[in-house]
Amino acid sequence: MSLWEAAWVIARRDFVATVWSRTFVLFLLAPLIVVAFTLLVSTMSARREAAALQPVVALVADSATTQAIMDARDRLVAGTSEQAFPALRPVEPAEHVGAQVSQLLADVEGNYSAVLSGTLDHPVLTGPRRADQFVARRLQLVIDDARQMSTIAAGHRDFRSVPVQRVVTAAAAGNLQMLRRQFARGGQTLIFMVTVLLATLLLSTLVEEKSNKVIEVLAAAVPLDSIFLGKLFAMLAISTVGLIVWGSIGGVAYLFSQVVSDWVNLPDVSPAVGWPAFIVLIIVYYATNFMLLGSLFLGIGAQASSVREIQTISMPVTMLQLLVFLLAINATGSDAGWMGWAAWLVPFSSPMAMVGYASMSDSLWPHLLALLWQLAWIVVIVRISSRLFQRTVMKSGSPGSLFDLKAWRAGGAG
Repeated sequence: MSLWEAAWVIARRDFVATVWSRTFVLFLLAPLIVVAFTLLVSTMSARREAAALQPVVALVADSATTQAIMDARDRLVAGTSEQAFPALRPVEPAEHVGAQVSQLLADVEGNYSAVLSGTLDHPVLTGPRRADQFVARRLQLVIDDARQMSTIAAGHRDFRSVPVQRVVTAAAAGNLQMLRRQFARGGQTLIFMVTVLLATLLLSTLVEEKSNKVIEVLAAAVPLDSIFLGKLFAMLAISTVGLIVWGSIGGVAYLFSQVVSDWVNLPDVSPAVGWPAFIVLIIVYYATNFMLLGSLFLGIGAQASSVREIQTISMPVTMLQLLVFLLAINATGSDAGWMGWAAWLVPFSSPMAMVGYASMSDSLWPHLLALLWQLAWIVVIVRISSRLFQRTVMKSGSPGSLFDLKAWRAGGAG
């Protein structure tokens, strides 16, 4: 056989073995499913996410001033985009404007980042110092446009800009919600990245032991469920050691970085449950997320018979992780609706979704229910995976297989 004939035989063998494998259909369909789901989720959540990240400013002024400012914002938005300027929400002035402003800033349902009050000649913006970064600058443009149009309407040519007076407060409900969304995104991204890095390794664990018959000896000695759980616990412990080392290095680097100075100015800003509980929940949910995906990957890998099949499975598995991550981050917030319930109930997205919930809500009892729900699914997946693995070995069993060893041990020889 010539060199090219041998190459053709090998290429044909590998091609047929891959295309006719049980996992190739999943390999072909996974990207299409993920792309379709991603487009669906992104389309349905884009408007809600844009509204959630856009600062909302309460406008407390008389009707004439309110109309002039709203018209000015509409003109500027028409030349740019809706997200280029803070959203303005008119509020009828109360008898005591000062007390009303404080109430609006503390209103969680209103979700205001600042309050604009006064008149066009004496505008006042009340809110935290962070409002200067975007809100104050853009509202200055709105006030200038409103004053200019008012000057033109009055028949005057002399226009001058009046700076918006700033009243700095400690915090605002809307500003706090935006920061907590950032904390949620950070925690979810951390869990996702570490799980992608470590849990996928479980795909190839049983393939190696099936090839050298070690798994048959183990299965003859102990229940299959214990083998799956033991491998999960071992990989979780190994990943924990790695996280401790990486976290220690990152913590030291963080302490000596200049980023610390940005957070020292915000001592009262924290996730809804507080930093200690939030950190503990991230660690716990990472463990359950790792166990959930790890048990699934261990079960999938147990059905593969070669490294080639593992390579075919790898892309759909990565897509699955990306899909549940996308679902979790889009479900963060009190206005998530059905998407929030789906992220909480789907076991593979539940840990990351609950991290977002911990950042936005101070209730702790839902986390107990979520952890029980996730642990129950770990048990179910391990049980199903072990039973499927047992059937796979039975179909491919040979003399001296684990079932012969079990029968030998049951007969008293062992």
